[in-house]
Amino acid sequence: MMWLNLALRSAWSRRQALVMVIVSVSVSVLILLGVQQLREDAKRSFSNALSGVDLIVGPRGSATELMLYSVFQIGRPSRNMGYEGYEALAQLSQVQWAVPIQLGDSYLGHPVLGSTPAIFAHFKSQGRGLQWAQGRAFADPLTQPEALSEVVLGAEVAKRFGHKLNDKLVLTHGQSSGLGTEHEDHPMTVVGILASTGAPIDRSVIVSLQAFEAIHVGWGMGISPSAFKAAGGAQQALDIKDLQPSSLSAVWVGLHNRAEVFSVRRKIESLERGQLMAVMPGVALDELWQIVKVVENTLLLVGMLVAVSAMLSVAAVLLVAMAGRRKELAILRAMGAAPLALMGFVLLESLLVCLAGIVLGFVLCQAFLLLGQDLLRTEFGVLVQAGWPPLQAWWALGALCGVALLASLVPAWRAYSLSLSDGLHPPSV
Repeated sequence: MMWLNLALRSAWSRRQALVMVIVSVSVSVLILLGVQQLREDAKRSFSNALSGVDLIVGPRGSATELMLYSVFQIGRPSRNMGYEGYEALAQLSQVQWAVPIQLGDSYLGHPVLGSTPAIFAHFKSQGRGLQWAQGRAFADPLTQPEALSEVVLGAEVAKRFGHKLNDKLVLTHGQSSGLGTEHEDHPMTVVGILASTGAPIDRSVIVSLQAFEAIHVGWGMGISPSAFKAAGGAQQALDIKDLQPSSLSAVWVGLHNRAEVFSVRRKIESLERGQLMAVMPGVALDELWQIVKVVENTLLLVGMLVAVSAMLSVAAVLLVAMAGRRKELAILRAMGAAPLALMGFVLLESLLVCLAGIVLGFVLCQAFLLLGQDLLRTEFGVLVQAGWPPLQAWWALGALCGVALLASLVPAWRAYSLSLSDGLHPPSV
């Protein structure tokens, strides 16, 4: 206890320099803990990018490809599943709801997603449902034909292009724009804008399945109806009863009982002569995360290197200050302190500075995470869960303390040497 009191008093006498060292250590710990926390939260958020969905059904093929285009709207399916398969799986007794997904078109680089109004009721990301910033969902075209021209925008699309309710949009046929690829004969009206979720749906333009079919009526071989009509062709008449799609890109499925997911999966994969594939999104997303694991580990390594450099700065400050502390060490030696006790005294001081920096860094990390919680969720799709660091972070902090003690062996040995050489005759300078 006496040595602890002496260490605290000695540190207080040099508080200006040590405060800067503590701040340096706390910033490095902030980076280390922040990277570790965001690493865990980003992985959890990625796995829950589409929550509440028990199965994603699509044409048999690559599960990774199905997840990329059906959840993140990255790429496009090489082939579609039949609409009859959707109707068959929706009638299974274990299925509570099924949301069809149709992809293929775009709007200024953003994917157009065709679905039913049920998507707004069942879509969840990070366990949270969709909220409306403005307006409402598009209506069911089967009961309200005017809904064929209604469109809902994700938050990022509306913000990027400054759209508001009742704006007119012209969608693009396929993924690339150019002459004759616009659906200019079927403009859409914005009836709703979603609040930001941080999920891929923020970058989407959502229309009804019937609207998706309607804008393609008359298209053939990539030629728009207006160009076809100008060439002397007859334009097709639009009948709401004929707008049922023949194929879909994917279907999101929710079950009454999640424990039956494996049996339902087998039933679904037996439909359409075994041409369907049912994927559990949580498992598939965890597999996808392995693709970016190298980046994840690189960030952690950078955080560790920054923290280690800060711990080395503790030793550097103590070593530089050792020349000015020769009188202090000589007095302690004269009072009966053994040379090894003085060596431990310097190591204790280094440990206290390290612990103070860790505590301050942890407090700053939690404060920044709490303050930026909403921003991280809505802008980056990362749901932060503030709290005690995970076990891996505790091991990292323990390793940092070990590095600080090892680095402090040099000034500690210097203190030991000075106490032996100076004895009762410290230098007069």
